[in-house]
Amino acid sequence: LVLLDVMMPGKTGLEVCQHVRAQDRLRDVRIVMLTAKGRETDVAKGLALGANAYVTKPFSTRDLVARVRELLEGKAA
Repeated sequence: LVLLDVMMPGKTGLEVCQHVRAQDRLRDVRIVMLTAKGRETDVAKGLALGANAYVTKPFSTRDLVARVRELLEGKAA
């Protein structure tokens, strides 16, 4: 499981997500994007690039843990 912030120094989380998805050996890694950018177009872009989930800041720790559990238990794409 990888938690990525969209806005990071050097490379964006979206770039890292693309890189991970380009690696066959990492294809089963679950990716959760964390960001303050919550517009529909931002969410759609993150999911289109291969993120399994997109969580908008601010978020509760409880909600994040629930989302991570769903992903790890295979209840979400």
